[in-house]
Amino acid sequence: MFPTNSAEEEPTMAAEPQLSDTLYVLFRDLLSQRSGLYYPDHKRDDLVHGLALAMKASGHRSLTDLYTDACNSAAVWEVILAHLTIGETSFFRNKPQFDALRTTIIPELVERRGMLRSLRIWSAGCSTGEESYSVAMLLKEMLPSLQEWHTTILATDINPHFLARAREGLYGNWSFRDTPETLKSRFFHPEQNRWRLNADIRGMVTFARLNLVEAAYPSITNGTSAMDIILCRNVTIYFRETTTRQVINRFYRALSPGGWLIVGHSEPQAGIYQQFEVYNFPNTIIYRKPLDAPLFTAEPGPEANHPATAAVLHPPSPPVAEAGPGQKDSRATYWPVPFPASLPSHPTPALLTGPALLLPATPVAPAAPAASLPIPERPATPPGKPSGQPAAPHSPDPTSASLLWNQVSTCLVRGNKMEAEHLLGQLLHLEPGHVPALTALGQLCADRGEWEKAKSHCRTAIGYDPMQIEAHYLLAQIYEHQGHLDSALEEYRRTVFLDPRFTMGKFGMGNVWRQMGRNEEARRSYRNVLKQLAALSPSAPVQGTEGATASELAAFVTRQLQRLDEP
Repeated sequence: MFPTNSAEEEPTMAAEPQLSDTLYVLFRDLLSQRSGLYYPDHKRDDLVHGLALAMKASGHRSLTDLYTDACNSAAVWEVILAHLTIGETSFFRNKPQFDALRTTIIPELVERRGMLRSLRIWSAGCSTGEESYSVAMLLKEMLPSLQEWHTTILATDINPHFLARAREGLYGNWSFRDTPETLKSRFFHPEQNRWRLNADIRGMVTFARLNLVEAAYPSITNGTSAMDIILCRNVTIYFRETTTRQVINRFYRALSPGGWLIVGHSEPQAGIYQQFEVYNFPNTIIYRKPLDAPLFTAEPGPEANHPATAAVLHPPSPPVAEAGPGQKDSRATYWPVPFPASLPSHPTPALLTGPALLLPATPVAPAAPAASLPIPERPATPPGKPSGQPAAPHSPDPTSASLLWNQVSTCLVRGNKMEAEHLLGQLLHLEPGHVPALTALGQLCADRGEWEKAKSHCRTAIGYDPMQIEAHYLLAQIYEHQGHLDSALEEYRRTVFLDPRFTMGKFGMGNVWRQMGRNEEARRSYRNVLKQLAALSPSAPVQGTEGATASELAAFVTRQLQRLDEP
């Protein structure tokens, strides 16, 4: 994903509209705040060009009307975004970086993750999918036993039109300008003068919408934590430096220790990446989170943005078989490094990001509840209160609690997690039994990997209100993330017992069954999910997915079913 430039095709208008200084500042700031795209004065013509295309597509007659509607209409904003970003990419673009993946990075990860057999990769700013699919093809080529691995390839972009094209997996010849012919013939088949990517490769990638400017990551709930590789190439060069620093800091926290960050050749100075180790590969530089870094780090303060220069190191080389007679081995011996045992071995599958939305009140045929799952009873005394000792009189001020909760909600929407947590502490001091606040605090702890604290807050919330589906669901996700699959399954079942319409509870059960190798139970759960989704409007948001629509979740579940049916 990156902005258009004036070399692109001109709009079929008689002349491009005039952009006044006032409107220029308004559009510039709106784009910077919402998407991170920044158009300084020397790129003003590029902005005018993109807005002219958006005007034509949306039927607006003036830039003033376009701006007004962009502020108030999501549909108009999407049109502008679609015409200010283009998908200039190709398969296996930037050969030196893919060479580094092939010869060093992936072999090193496979060696280090061999016991867990888990790999997590994120293509951030994936455009029309060529980059993420290239990674999938590379893994398919390098790992003959790939079916024995739990691989996650998450591909995100801000442009929904790009994501739709990526999911389709149909490409023209221009996308193959950097692709070896052997790979093209192996992984694609011709279709109407174009090339369709084989279904097994398409099924390896999950596409999701995510705005890198928003503080929605890293997070356990959208699958953007504990990553082994993040690719974000030629995206942040269109951001302001302050925005880029925020994005890179979040990437750092999203990576596991020893995880790799791959950026484009034109990205900002190395000082932006001062937290990383810098590895000098042939014709490219790639960044790595130190192996001895904490598994999860707290949200950095302003001091973390201070620029510094990191030392350039030589990259490690993967283990290789001895070269035979007449063969040249270009790689040095790699030193094995044990992987932290505490890394979650079963990460939560990635879906979508965005503000949480409520489940539509569409009637769905309820599934039979699991009779063997008792819902915990409300404790006789509040959690943490010694039994046999009367509770102290407590009359919280509902006005103050309500005001604090509104402030917390505003902070969470804006991505200000530190301030939200501070306010949650005040709220819970005032009203210890505020169940939504306890659940929200559990979510914040989970987002930064403080699993025991997160589980404690969830259990406390459930103690006050055993019917709290959100707390049960978060607890299930944490258990799954930690690899405690029996406990995860129990909590997912409880969410369905409490509300048979809660689709994500059934979805979570399917994921756990699949990881347990119980494919028939997984199929049954996934089919129940599809049945419920079929009763919803395709564009209806699904509770628990932070914005995923019914059609998007259905496509993901269908791919999971296809993978279960593969030999």
